[in-house]
Amino acid sequence: MLKAFDLKGKTAIVTGASRGLGKASALALVQSNANVVITGRDERTLSKTADELSQYGSTVTSFVCDITNPDEVLKLKEFIITRFGTLDILVNNAGIVIDKPFLQTSDDEIDTIMNTNLLGMMKLTRILGEIMVTNKNGKIINIGSYDGLVGTPNLAAYGTSKGGVVQFTRMLAIEWARYKINVNVICPGYFHTSMNDEVFQNEEITNKILKRIPLRRIGKPDELGPLIVYLSSEGSDYMTGQVLAIDGGETSN
Repeated sequence: MLKAFDLKGKTAIVTGASRGLGKASALALVQSNANVVITGRDERTLSKTADELSQYGSTVTSFVCDITNPDEVLKLKEFIITRFGTLDILVNNAGIVIDKPFLQTSDDEIDTIMNTNLLGMMKLTRILGEIMVTNKNGKIINIGSYDGLVGTPNLAAYGTSKGGVVQFTRMLAIEWARYKINVNVICPGYFHTSMNDEVFQNEEITNKILKRIPLRRIGKPDELGPLIVYLSSEGSDYMTGQVLAIDGGETSN
């Protein structure tokens, strides 16, 4: 049965993979023997991450790409075709968050959030998805958020963008099912990463968060990996259009 989760010979892209959940996703794919291309905007951090992941044996390639720049995404597509000839797995992880009251959120901040978290992701999926449509095979895993499923204060723009990711997943899953492409979305709750380390250094804030989580703890990035691998493997061939919350039970509370 475990052979179903072996990704040897598969080519995967993980966007926003320099750190945090993107890095954890890439690590899980590498450990499952996939050839992995990680993307991000910071060449130095991206290269360092690629070196770290390469020690696990599979091919890990870094490619600097701003997903909001169509020209850079097209170059990424050309690179994938030239280097690997195909694309089997796409993990849309790149995203940003701005936490502030909506009345204090500027037009530029709204545009930045929407362009990165939703519009850029959609356009990248359209461009890279052409490879999968041509091959009539593929796995697309979008990374949403707990905040795209429920209402939370000070995250109106971010939550709206992630809610859009959820609906985009459902729509594309139906449209591309005919091409044997599975499209699912993972909605993480609170995970402790370098991006939010400052928040979890505050004991008062941490305790407030923990009270909302039935399992009474914060997630660890490596707990996302097995779900990424499952959705990337043939084990999930009969699953598409699904919204999977991994949040310690918070959305059920």
